[in-house]
Amino acid sequence: MSNLLVDIAQASHRVLLTQASPIDLRSNVAGKAYLAFRSGDRLSRPINKALFVFDENELLRRLAAFMNDRAAHLASADGPSTLYTIAMSYCAASDTVRLLDKKTPATYFEIFAGHLLADRFGANPQTSATVLNLDMKGDLPTDFIFDLGAGRSKFHVPIKISTRERVIQVWAHQRVLDGIYGAGRFRGLLVALTETKLDRKKLDVVEICLPDQWRVYQMFIAQLDRIYYLDPPAAYARLATGYPIVNVRPFSSFFSEADLLSGPS
Repeated sequence: MSNLLVDIAQASHRVLLTQASPIDLRSNVAGKAYLAFRSGDRLSRPINKALFVFDENELLRRLAAFMNDRAAHLASADGPSTLYTIAMSYCAASDTVRLLDKKTPATYFEIFAGHLLADRFGANPQTSATVLNLDMKGDLPTDFIFDLGAGRSKFHVPIKISTRERVIQVWAHQRVLDGIYGAGRFRGLLVALTETKLDRKKLDVVEICLPDQWRVYQMFIAQLDRIYYLDPPAAYARLATGYPIVNVRPFSSFFSEADLLSGPS
């Protein structure tokens, strides 16, 4: 699977560089600059200039390091931009060849993040959890459930391109798992790409964030252990310093703290 991700990243990156043209966007996100790639009447989603590796030779070097030792490379200083470039290359290239196709990039991102989590955890995921009570047995569909075995942590891992639509379901599923198995038995880890939105007429970029709602969900519905972003919004990153604490971090930090998270539950 890692070989396939690398091949897709290289091919997608080349499509952007050879079959589309970059255009600068007007960023309304403090401290971040964005561009998009245009091909005919198709325009890609916003790309964070500071996180995207534009040079093809540099990307090839990164991908070779990624294949040599994935965990070490992704935990290094290059990790955030390597992760972002692998993920965003396909999503942006898809935008330039398939008009308004939201499903395929979302599926790719789920496979991309799910594989990296499975590779680091050393365990394959399930896509549902058994729900038991006195009168019935059923399954709760989820993005991914990782069970690392007896005496080790179990993880509930939703994966989203962005969280703007129905994010309350993430906390609701965590609440159900807490109710069935006991609070803390499953650690909730949300992985998301970005919260950017592009006005395609004005070419303006904004981040849409709802930190106050997240505080309410964290206080009154359930506790998520980590929320990882490839392009972390500052409004959410600040939630790690207030009450209730919502640990929003770059996805690259997972690869250095996975052993700590995976320890005895």
